[in-house]
Amino acid sequence: MFKFGENWASFSKRLNESRIQDAMRSLISLFGEGALNGRSFLDIGCGSGLLSIAAARLGARPVVGMDLDPVSVVTSQDNAALWLEDSSGVSFRQASVLDSADMSALGAFDVVYSWGVLHHTGNMALALENAVRRVRPHGLLMIAIYNKHWSSSGWRFVKWSYNRVGSVGQRLLICFFTPVILIAKWLVTRRNPLHMQRGMDFMHNIIDWLGGYPYEYASPTKMRAILEAFGLEMLQLHIPRVPTGCNEFVCRRK
Repeated sequence: MFKFGENWASFSKRLNESRIQDAMRSLISLFGEGALNGRSFLDIGCGSGLLSIAAARLGARPVVGMDLDPVSVVTSQDNAALWLEDSSGVSFRQASVLDSADMSALGAFDVVYSWGVLHHTGNMALALENAVRRVRPHGLLMIAIYNKHWSSSGWRFVKWSYNRVGSVGQRLLICFFTPVILIAKWLVTRRNPLHMQRGMDFMHNIIDWLGGYPYEYASPTKMRAILEAFGLEMLQLHIPRVPTGCNEFVCRRK
């Protein structure tokens, strides 16, 4: 399994105010101006803590970030202490979204957020079910899930291989795929491929993409059916410009 925490800790060395502002703008684009103020916020798979920090800056309280990787938990705590003037009501804990008891102990939230996480758990269906259960009635769920594409099975093999070839093999894969992804992203979007959203960083994103295993994906049609079966009302669906990217779903629990 890929060591997501180590990659997030490395990314955090490049964290700055500009990236936090980008993350705040991404939350506003999903939920609306002022929508998080005074609302409880759960960040499933908090990584570096960046989006938890952004939510807290936008007035969310309490904010709880959780991650399976203890390195991510420590990294998030350190970043919150550094980038929040008032970190009261903001906490991070190690927990698994696949552990129903762990999740139940967190309580219910006005907003549950999980960007690009549930498809890396090895059991996306259970992860999604446990995430939905943390949403209060009339609360919001935002998840981002890899889109199903004809190349998805090939990428699954690449990711599986990345985690088995050792550090030298990983560096070779990074060197090979970086220009491929750069060119492909530019051809598809006609935008600067180095410009990232949500305050992310291109090279750490490349490593996350190549190493992110387990790896699942689903079409927007399938995800809509699953979410509606859970009693969720679809509010927004954002389709990525890059077809192997993440579809973003914003839903309200009925």
